[in-house]
Amino acid sequence: MSVQRVKMAGMVAALLGSAVAANAGGFERSSQDFDILFEKGTAVEAGATVVMPQRKLKNIRANPGVATPPLVPYGPDRGKPWSTSVDEAKTYWVPKVSAKFDLTDDLACAAQYREPWGIETDVGLNTLRSFTAIEQKISSRDFGLNCSYRFAVGEKSYFRILGGVSYQELKGYQTRLIPPTTAFRGNFRVATLDVEDGSVGWRLGAAYEIPEYAMRASLVYQSEVKYNLDGTIDNLMLNPLTGQGVPLNVTNDIAAPQSVEFKFQTGIAPDWLAFGSVKWTDWKSIQQATFVSNGNRGLPDGTKITSLDLYYQDGWTVSGGVGHKFNEQWSGAATVTWDRGTSTGWTSQTDVWLFGLGANYKPNDVVDVRLAGAIGWLGSGELRDSISTGDFGNDLVSALSLTAKVKF
Repeated sequence: MSVQRVKMAGMVAALLGSAVAANAGGFERSSQDFDILFEKGTAVEAGATVVMPQRKLKNIRANPGVATPPLVPYGPDRGKPWSTSVDEAKTYWVPKVSAKFDLTDDLACAAQYREPWGIETDVGLNTLRSFTAIEQKISSRDFGLNCSYRFAVGEKSYFRILGGVSYQELKGYQTRLIPPTTAFRGNFRVATLDVEDGSVGWRLGAAYEIPEYAMRASLVYQSEVKYNLDGTIDNLMLNPLTGQGVPLNVTNDIAAPQSVEFKFQTGIAPDWLAFGSVKWTDWKSIQQATFVSNGNRGLPDGTKITSLDLYYQDGWTVSGGVGHKFNEQWSGAATVTWDRGTSTGWTSQTDVWLFGLGANYKPNDVVDVRLAGAIGWLGSGELRDSISTGDFGNDLVSALSLTAKVKF
């Protein structure tokens, strides 16, 4: 079975992986990958995935013993009863760009742009969840370089060393309703947290392949990426004379988690490809992000100002599928994926099941166009933090991904 007969189906499988990864556990949306390095020649690839989660929180109530206002105290719904349900999630998109080039017959590298981490939720001002967080947004940019060097280990097989390095930028933004009962006193108001940092991460792995049978197995370790997030919290502390917000400088040390991923694919019949992957991500390393005072007048450095409580558990993502080449121009693939939720009750990130379909159109030897879609459900569960409690049912999630590649 020639690799040419199933290569197009493998490309669709990779695209479906992008649609799935964009809704993975924790706050992962994308990751650096080595798939393009297994192709011959110079190529530029660009694409984007749009994810549409429909997470609805219900039965939101104050925890027993927690004193909260009986009516909404702030904002356009002031004086109205608290809403007990809200649509939490927002639609988002994840772009990617790769440029691959061969340095020798056996050494190839690819410059890649990804946006690996992200969160975007907004519960508004009219639910008790606003005392925990109103709007939360994490955004990131990853500028990476990946390389592969292969050795012949037989007449038809190769062993590859895979490695790469990235510079990542991470930004965090959160708004929160502040009651008069906090240590900073004052009236009901909305405080804003705004922090950012840049850091470096790396990855290392190996692969074994038999191109004649489209067989490939790879194992890649991705390091954690340590950040020292610096920024401000505005409108938490008030000037006692003017009543205006005084920005507080804050800092926090946090690390994006390490991960290990195993991928496998093989031809199983003429024009047919089977593939699968297993990925472990060390999300339990992120329990609580505590922001402390940093260089504020009258407030000692290290004094806790606020925290983001996540209490994640480890994430596991298991995916499998088949691809088929219909003719010289068209191929397709189908996948099923299970992603174990990282939530332990403090977030709504429960188990996800996704079913994907994709198609690849190759009008000539230069251009590839791939379209993939996925639909599934977000698992039900309960939500409880230090202030409020709630629950949610099985909710729908869908994704669309479009990628184009040009070879030179």
